[in-house]
Amino acid sequence: MFIPIDEVDFQKVVDTWNQGFSDYLLPINVDKAGLEHRIQSLKLSKKLSAVFSIDGELAGVILLGIQTFQKTKVMWIGGMAVVPKYRRSKVASKLIDYAERLANENQCEQLVLEVLAANERAKQLYEVKGFQLVNELAVGSVVLPITIKVKNDLAFKSASKKEQSLTENQWTPWQNRCIFSDRNYEIYHEESKIGSISFNLVEESSERTLILRQLHVSQREDRWLVIDILLKLKEQENIDTIKIANFDMAIPEYLELEKIGVILQLTQFQLAKKLSEE
Repeated sequence: MFIPIDEVDFQKVVDTWNQGFSDYLLPINVDKAGLEHRIQSLKLSKKLSAVFSIDGELAGVILLGIQTFQKTKVMWIGGMAVVPKYRRSKVASKLIDYAERLANENQCEQLVLEVLAANERAKQLYEVKGFQLVNELAVGSVVLPITIKVKNDLAFKSASKKEQSLTENQWTPWQNRCIFSDRNYEIYHEESKIGSISFNLVEESSERTLILRQLHVSQREDRWLVIDILLKLKEQENIDTIKIANFDMAIPEYLELEKIGVILQLTQFQLAKKLSEE
């Protein structure tokens, strides 16, 4: 039986989430504030998100949200966990079916999710359910050279989230959308606009970290400026470290990051299922 999480003791939702991720490839453990922050910061819905109950026990949980990106209505599975003792009870399959049913009821065109590249079992389930590979996403850090030379002919101009959203790639991962970024900038070189950038700023272990969400350089001949763009940001935002999170590995800007130096922590696959238009 499915129960929306806004109708359940939230601590029980947190406990189910933590149990489901206790033996994951990357174990996750959060408190109530942590899970609440994930739901609120990524605009997930407590009415759509649900737990699955078997004989009165919570066996699994799924977090869901709906947004419209460039006229395409999308449901995102923002996390799914199954309690270990119920792994052989097809709970994960039921959770996916539940999400698809709600997506169709809400006239969504796409159902999307991410899965760790190393999680073969989950990938097989999603493929059986009709999901197809969209892109591979990188999580890691960028190794910038130690230099004091920063180009002075680069400048950043704040852009509204609405303006920035118009130029987003169709398959930008949900959590990398500019509506979730702390900073959205247009990039100018010698007073001409050459691209855009979106990122978050966080404090990690007494260090100020920039988490790069999106980077677009419009013209091929300007892509050599990627290293200078990052160095300029490092100086301007007074940051210690630059990280990438769910960054599309197929776009030209990622190839430029690789030339600079990327230390990969992991990769994920973004998968999508096109829903019926009936």
